[in-house]
Amino acid sequence: MGPGLVARGRYLGRLKLRPLPPQLAERYLLEWHPRLLALEPQRFPPLTSQALFENDLPLEVEIGAGSGEYTCSLAAADPAANFLAIEISNRAAQRAAWLAAEAELPNMKVLRADFKLLGPKLPEAGWRRVYLHFPDPQFKPADAKRILFTAEFLDAMAHSLPPGGELSVVSDQPAFFLQMLELAEGDARFTKTHPERYLEGFEPTVKSRFQHVWERKGRTPCQFVLKRV
Repeated sequence: MGPGLVARGRYLGRLKLRPLPPQLAERYLLEWHPRLLALEPQRFPPLTSQALFENDLPLEVEIGAGSGEYTCSLAAADPAANFLAIEISNRAAQRAAWLAAEAELPNMKVLRADFKLLGPKLPEAGWRRVYLHFPDPQFKPADAKRILFTAEFLDAMAHSLPPGGELSVVSDQPAFFLQMLELAEGDARFTKTHPERYLEGFEPTVKSRFQHVWERKGRTPCQFVLKRV
């Protein structure tokens, strides 16, 4: 964990801003302004492998990718698929794009955008797998607008995932995790890929900076994985 990283709620604070040079930004970083995205979504391409990578490889997406360690590890491990990291924070998105550029990953891009504005760009049955790891919980009423895992989110996943496509959800907030789990269990469009109600612990090959922060505070993440039926 770098000394410049401090967790503030679900955000990465004091992460040093290091903008990419233009030639790397053009290759690895997409920045979609929220006002333009809301008013003129037709100006932006669909979130497909064909539009973003100019090939037909399967596409996997991490929503709220933070500084990108986990997405980069997935892309490095599977060159036969493409990976899109969606992140709303400028600092975190720039960091994630730097990681992809430094690793020379041709199958990864970072999209700086608000996922809640991306509905018109979501493909039908176009994503093989989606990762929603450590999403913002609701600590106070004002946080409600940041909650991603809602009935509308499941609608978006049912649209974007083909039959057999998967959604992985991880959280270190027990009450919030159970709220998401109960919502998922009530949606007949999905089934869990594991016999357990949920999985205790989450041990990927590469952990995100955010996961390291909260595990050092004694938090144990939990996970459930849904399959589109």
